[in-house]
Order: sequence, then structure tokens, then C-alpha cells
Amino acid sequence: MMFRDIDVTNKVLDATMMKFGAVVGNITNADTPGYKRQEVSFETQLESEIQKNGTKNITVENLSPVTYTDQSTLSYRIDGNNVDIDKEMSELAQVKLRYDALIQRANAQIRRYTYILQNIK
Repeated sequence: MMFRDIDVTNKVLDATMMKFGAVVGNITNADTPGYKRQEVSFETQLESEIQKNGTKNITVENLSPVTYTDQSTLSYRIDGNNVDIDKEMSELAQVKLRYDALIQRANAQIRRYTYILQNIK
């Protein structure tokens, strides 16, 4: 399929936005008693798909980010909350960098296909 790389980038962007939402929710609930941090699982799925099929044959339909409660039985604090605000702020910075890089990649892919389609004769 001609646009497979755009599809993969789109799927990774979706997972990154889910991760962003989870991190923002964790930061927002850092002082909520009993709150357990949320995490998004996606990287291991993508890595497995790449190992199985290579980077040129990724099956986008097999990639599905999942939100789960991280370390639900552990708590760093007496109120039962397990959010480490320093870790979450670090995660937020990483997610922002990943998002920016993915947007640049998506824009480059779109420019490349636009150029190709405009120059087909």
C-alpha cells in the first residue's frame, strides 16, 4: 500500500496522544487520595510487529494502544496515591518531544506524496 508509512505514523501519533492524556491525567490527580497512575502500552506492540514483519511490512491493524493502571497495588504515599510528580513531568517532556518529531515526520511524508502526485504525468 502506497500510504502505509503515513498510516503507521498516524497510529503512533494516536498512541502518543493517548500517552499525553494519561500523563496529564496523572499530573492532574497527583493530589487525589487513592488515585493510581495510568499508563499506555504501545511501544512493545510496535517493537514486536517490527521484529515479526520488518519496518516495511508493519500491519497497522495489529497495533492498538491500551491504557492500563500502572502498579495498582503499590503506593508511595499514605493516602494510596502512586503518582510521582517528578516522573510524570519527565514523561510529559518526553511525550512532547516525541509528538513534535512525529508531526515533522508526518508533514515530510505528506509533502513527499503531494510532490509525487503533482508531478505524475
